[in-house]
Amino acid sequence: MKKSGCAMLVPSMRCVRYTFKMVRDRARVKRFLDDYGKVFAVSFFVIAIGVTIFFLYSLTLPKKLHVTFFDVGQGDSILIQTPSGHEVLIDGGATSLVVKKLSKKMGYFDKHLDVMIATHDDADHITGLVPTLARYEVGTVITSSVDGTSGIDRELDSAVMREGAQVHVGVQGEYVDFGDGVVMHTLYPLTRDEHGDTNDASVVTLITYGKHSFLLTGDLSKEREPQALTEELPSSVTVYKAGHHGSKTSSGEALLSRIHPEYVVISAGRDNKYGHPHKETLERLTKYSKEILSTSERGDIEFVSDGESVEVVTEQ
Repeated sequence: MKKSGCAMLVPSMRCVRYTFKMVRDRARVKRFLDDYGKVFAVSFFVIAIGVTIFFLYSLTLPKKLHVTFFDVGQGDSILIQTPSGHEVLIDGGATSLVVKKLSKKMGYFDKHLDVMIATHDDADHITGLVPTLARYEVGTVITSSVDGTSGIDRELDSAVMREGAQVHVGVQGEYVDFGDGVVMHTLYPLTRDEHGDTNDASVVTLITYGKHSFLLTGDLSKEREPQALTEELPSSVTVYKAGHHGSKTSSGEALLSRIHPEYVVISAGRDNKYGHPHKETLERLTKYSKEILSTSERGDIEFVSDGESVEVVTEQ
């Protein structure tokens, strides 16, 4: 049917009203931008300047080393974070708890560890490394030369192979310079052909940064400790992790009288079946150190250093 002239005018009038509305809306937008555009521009400029100043200020702040002794119950696990962002995990405890600890400390999206050290093949040191390898990309794994007997060492070997990390047996005299002032020395074992007890094949590590140092001896016995007293050791160390969770078989007089630690950290489970730390060990540690901290009492224990001073932060 042919539309009448009036009927044909209806869409046209609607079009006119729509066009007028658009013009009116554009005018409102223009007035809005005129009124508030300068405010937005100034705000953006101020924010940009603030971010730039904060960034430049952060560059002037002292770069800090973080060494955290995780509370993983009866076991060892230590995270080293260097000022330039390198991360080293030494041991992983007896459970998968370390994975949760790492996520909290490193951040959820950080999935890279430069170095992982399995000091020796006892389950209370390496069990947590297996799930860690499944979750994190690991560049290099440093191990002991003596295989364990618990079976978890074979699981760790398989996990390392799946990860494709470089594997290196630690030996005295080696070191890693991270290029930011932090140097990681291997003080023990003497050779890559150690045999016998897993504890006495423990990889001993010394971390140095400026005036401060951290000595980590795994479960090395007091009979073997003198072999780790190399020239790299300062006359006194800032932090000594008590060997073998405070057992009487470690932390001997020869070592303690040489290093005179400012702080001692004991990594042991509360009311553990081994009675760690032993009374005679505590007596020796008290004699040669200034302060003893235990993960069973303080939770995670973190040391933060700019190379000049050191700060202690505990979970409890």
